[in-house]
Amino acid sequence: VILSAGLGTRLRPLSFDTPKPLMPLWGEPLLNRVLTTMSSWGVSDVLINLHYMPDAIFSHLLRQPVRGLRVNLSYEPELLGTGGALRHAAWFLNDAPFWLVNADIVFQVDPRPLLTSLRKHQALAALWMVPDRGPCTVAVRDGLVVDFHSSNRTSAMTFSGLHLLQPGILRYLPPQGPASIIQAYESAIRHGASLAGVTVPGSYWNDLGTPQGYLAAHAETRPHARRGSRGVIAGAGATLARRADLCNLVAWPGSRAGAELRAHNVILGRGTRPRHHVPNCAVLAVYLPHEPVLDTALSRLGWSREKTTVVPLEPRGSARVFTRLCCACRSVIMMAYRRERPENSRYPAHTALLQSAGVDVPSIILDEPRLGLVLLEDLGADSLELLADRANTATRHRLLWNAMANMRRMHIQGTRLVKLQRARLEPGFGSALYRWERELFRHWFLRKHCPARTAARIIAELAQTAELLAQSRQCLIHRDLQSSNILIRHDRAYFIDFQGMRMGAASYDLASLLYDPYLELAEPAIDRLLRAYNDMAAPGQRIPADLLRHAAVERLAQALGAYGRLGANPATDRFLRFIPPALRLMENALEQLNDYHVLRQVVRSLTQYCAHRTED
Repeated sequence: VILSAGLGTRLRPLSFDTPKPLMPLWGEPLLNRVLTTMSSWGVSDVLINLHYMPDAIFSHLLRQPVRGLRVNLSYEPELLGTGGALRHAAWFLNDAPFWLVNADIVFQVDPRPLLTSLRKHQALAALWMVPDRGPCTVAVRDGLVVDFHSSNRTSAMTFSGLHLLQPGILRYLPPQGPASIIQAYESAIRHGASLAGVTVPGSYWNDLGTPQGYLAAHAETRPHARRGSRGVIAGAGATLARRADLCNLVAWPGSRAGAELRAHNVILGRGTRPRHHVPNCAVLAVYLPHEPVLDTALSRLGWSREKTTVVPLEPRGSARVFTRLCCACRSVIMMAYRRERPENSRYPAHTALLQSAGVDVPSIILDEPRLGLVLLEDLGADSLELLADRANTATRHRLLWNAMANMRRMHIQGTRLVKLQRARLEPGFGSALYRWERELFRHWFLRKHCPARTAARIIAELAQTAELLAQSRQCLIHRDLQSSNILIRHDRAYFIDFQGMRMGAASYDLASLLYDPYLELAEPAIDRLLRAYNDMAAPGQRIPADLLRHAAVERLAQALGAYGRLGANPATDRFLRFIPPALRLMENALEQLNDYHVLRQVVRSLTQYCAHRTED
C-alpha cells in the first residue's frame, strides 16, 4: 500500500503544479521509484490511495506502468489520514503481511531485516527506524518501539514511513473517519502487541516533504556519471545560461534560467522563466489557485497566467507578502498586505512624498487599497547587504556613502515636505515607542539570557538612552534602515520597506546602517563613514560619535528583540544567525561609552559564549 493522497502543503507553491508523488528525482517521478523498489522486493500487487490531483497520478500510471505490478487505486473524497486510508483499503488485503510506504520518501534499504524482526518478535508490525536524521521522536528498547513521542533526542530515532504490517492492525483503527496509523500503533501497544523498531546499517532515507529535503535528496543521491557543476540538475527541455549564478538547483522540464538569474538552493517549476533572484522556488501562475490579489495584478498588467512566472520572496519581519512576477522581459514586485495596519496602506503616499523629496525609492505601478495590493517597480535583487559582502573596502565605502546621501535627502528634504504637506505618519519616536522597543528586548531576548532583576536594571539603563535620543535632532527617518532594505541599481541606493517611517532621531537611522548586523562593519570603518556623513552635513546637523553609539545601543537592543521574536517562527528562524554579530557590534559600541555597566557585562558574557560555541 502506497500512501499518495497528501496535499503537499509544505511544498507549495510547487505542489500546485505537480503532486508530490510525481515530482521528479533525477528525472524519475518519486512514485515510480517506490513502485520499482517494491517490484524488486517481489511485490506483485500494489494499492495506491489518491485524493489530491488524482487525475494527474492516474494519467501518469496509465502512461508509465511498471512491468510486473498490478496497480489498484483507492480514491478518498475526503482525506482519511494514514490509518483511515488503510481501513478504506481493507478489501485489498489478505491474511499475509504487507508493506505500507509513504510516496514522498527516498530510500534504499535491505528489506530482509524487517521480515526477520517481524517473525522474531511475533510483532504486529516492523517499522524501519532512521537513527541519524529527521525529528528523532521514537524510542526503541530491545528492538521494540516503546514511545512515539520521546523527548530524548539523543537516543530516540525517526520513523521512516516504511512499515511491514500484519493485517491485524485493522482492529485497532476506528470504524470510520480520519485516523492516524500512529494512534493505532499506540492503541496496539496498550493492548500488549509488539512493534519491532528496526535499523538497517548502510541504508539511505530522506523525507521529500519540504523543498530542503527535496534538494538534499538530489545532492545525496547524485549519480556519479551525471555529477554536474555545483549541483545543477536540468530536466528535459530546461535551458540554463552559462553566466547565470546557479548552485544546488533543480530545474524542472521546460524551465529557463537567464544570464541575470541568481538561484542557490532553488527549484524551478515547469516552464518557469524567472528574472533576477529566486530565493526558494518558482512556479507558473497558471498552476496557482485563483485569488483576487494575483488575478487583479495580472489583469492590470495584461499578463497571462500561462506565461507569468511567480517567485515567492522570503518572508520578512512584517505582515506583508512579497512576490516577484515575471513575464517575458518584464518583472514587477507584488506586495500584498493586511489593511488592519494603517502604515501598510500609506506605502504609496510615502513613495510619492519621498520621490518629491529626491529620495530614491521604487516607483508604484498599481495601488489597490481595497484589496491590499501594491505593484512596485522591480529594481532587481542586488541589496546593499549582498553587494557589500562581496565588495572590496573601497567599493563597500562608496556604496555606503551613496546610501548615506540618500538618507540625508530623506532627513532634510523629506522632513521639509512632511511639514509642508502635513503628511500622515506613524507616531514619532517618543517615550511610548522607546518603551515598546525596550519591552521587545526584555521579552524576546533578555528573559532568556539573564535573571529578571538584571533585565530590569538593563531596561533602566536603556531608558536613559531614550531620553538622550529624544533630545537630539528630530527629522523624518526610515526607522529600519539596515542594508537588506537598500537596493543598489546603477550604483544608486534605493530604499524599500519605509512604510513605518516617522519623526525620530537622525542618529537612529545612521546607527541602523553603520551598526547593521547584516554587514558587521569594524569600528575603524564606522568612524570613517561617520566622518564622511558629517562632512556632507551642515554644522547643526552633524552627529557626534558618542550620540551615534548611544543610538547603536538602542537600535541593536531593538534588533536583538526582533531576532528573538522572528526566530521563534520556523518561517523566519533564519534571523537567529544575526544574534552573534548584533552582540559583537553592541559590545564594540558599549566599550567606547561610560554608561551601561550592567548591559556591558551581560553583552560581554553572551558574546564570549557565542564565540566559544562557534569554536566548538
